[in-house]
Amino acid sequence: MPCKGLKFEIKEMVGDAGEFVGLASVFGNVDAGGDLVEHGAFTKTLADKNGEVPVLWAHDPSAIVGIGRLHETQQGLEIHGQLVLDSNDVAKKAYALMKAGAVRGLSIGYDVTRSVIQDGIRHLKELKLHEVSLTGFPMNEAAMVTAVKAVNHSGELHAIADLRAMIRKAMR
Repeated sequence: MPCKGLKFEIKEMVGDAGEFVGLASVFGNVDAGGDLVEHGAFTKTLADKNGEVPVLWAHDPSAIVGIGRLHETQQGLEIHGQLVLDSNDVAKKAYALMKAGAVRGLSIGYDVTRSVIQDGIRHLKELKLHEVSLTGFPMNEAAMVTAVKAVNHSGELHAIADLRAMIRKAMR
């Protein structure tokens, strides 16, 4: 049975438990609701909010679990999130589920500022972003957590989801 080699490098060993990285919104693909977010749709709202929004659990405004620092990339709206684990049971639950890989979806809460409909698809050109939510069932399946940082018993930091994804990819 052939075995593929796996080459990886840990580039960062700083950070706190509860950190995660992902794509909160993906540019150029149609989601389950028939919407397509275009590159640049978040430019104004990110400037207005200094690139930060609250992170919620499943769009529940009473379940704020952290803060997200956001910026647009070529792929979409990248989030660097920090869950507030101190005395926040919902954040602790979200963190445990993310570490286990049970919850990987991200979703955004927004208002549409500017859009056009072409061929039955709503092209979202400008959005007012309110929040990013952790969810098990995102409207856009490509919007997901790509790395969760956790501290192991010896105090070392690991990007668990990244490592799992690299291993899965290498074994294909």
